[in-house]
Amino acid sequence: MSAASALVDVLGEYVAPRGTSVTHVALTRALGVLGHSPAAVRQAISRSAREGALTSTRRGGGSVVTLHDPARAMLLRGAATLDTAVTDTLIEWDGTWVVFIVRTRGQDQRSRYRLRTSMLLDGLGYLGNGVWVSPRRQFQGEILAALSAEPDVEVTVLTSRVDHPDVRAVVERAWDLDAISRRYDRLLSGFGTRRADTDEQRFTAWTELLHAWRDCVLTEPGLPDEVLRPGWPREDARALMATRMGVWRPAAHAYFEALLSAAPTL
Repeated sequence: MSAASALVDVLGEYVAPRGTSVTHVALTRALGVLGHSPAAVRQAISRSAREGALTSTRRGGGSVVTLHDPARAMLLRGAATLDTAVTDTLIEWDGTWVVFIVRTRGQDQRSRYRLRTSMLLDGLGYLGNGVWVSPRRQFQGEILAALSAEPDVEVTVLTSRVDHPDVRAVVERAWDLDAISRRYDRLLSGFGTRRADTDEQRFTAWTELLHAWRDCVLTEPGLPDEVLRPGWPREDARALMATRMGVWRPAAHAYFEALLSAAPTL
């Protein structure tokens, strides 16, 4: 996990739910526990600042990192997606697909990246040429509202069934199931028997597990069982996440609170 990815994980799980600001010292200590040097943390913060996600300002004898509102909203949305992927029961699928045909005009690279990230957070699969698909009709209105709020974006929404080719072939095009299965397997093998006894160890373990879970959820957002291979590992991963969420998460947040308390107040 790179320092940039770790920064996103820490901001999304520990900072954004509390507000918008955190001291540079607290972030450096938190990412240090995750194995990243102060120099790597500074580079990650600077990169996020250049991308428009946050600002880092001097205050007193230190620096404060402040999330911009759109970045905080996206982090909170992502965190909610990860949680509901653990806790929510999948709604029975009726065999229909929601198709979003998205056209962009004059967007810069940052805007296109944000749009693509938003589509992934919404659980959409990509068929190419601006065509995104989802089996979850209950989220259609929410997704359309988010896309319609984007500048220079035109959206057409259709509801359809797959007649040709076989629906599993379409799913294989929109989602890389081989890669997703490997992600689930890595999560299960890496965290199934991992021990974490102290708050610091649980902070590290939970943050790393959450990162691995994000990799799974953003690439396989609860696809219907009917279109998946036999023995699909999602339910085993969900069960592990639910167990660790109850034990590791409270301790991880307590540890981060301790880091905040130990950092100088600016």
